[in-house]
Amino acid sequence: MAWTVLYYETAKGDKPIEAFLNALSDKARAKCLAYISRLETDGVHLPASIAAHVRGKIWELRPEWSGNEYRFFYGAIIGQRFVILHAIHKKTQKLREGDVRIAEQRYEAIKERIRHEDASTIHRRAN
Repeated sequence: MAWTVLYYETAKGDKPIEAFLNALSDKARAKCLAYISRLETDGVHLPASIAAHVRGKIWELRPEWSGNEYRFFYGAIIGQRFVILHAIHKKTQKLREGDVRIAEQRYEAIKERIRHEDASTIHRRAN
């Protein structure tokens, strides 16, 4: 069964994942979207070259294009869904603690909103 991939949206309606993707070159965006599509079709069965566990409930997609590494932090939520929480252009060997914390905080915010049946912080991806 396929998974649904959603993008994080702030309470104010900002869409940081879409903004990140839209700022990329066409080819880099296409590569990143291909990885996101693999997440939809393969779910938890992605190879380590595509996805890796970060810590706790946070995982990362690991696309690369033309020597640039990108990271899309995501977590699973109820109903066979993933939410992409944070995206970065990775410039160092190790993930920055601040980026992991952003993903964790957003994951907790989504869980809280789902508990209160307010899923306004996520939306179905358009591309």
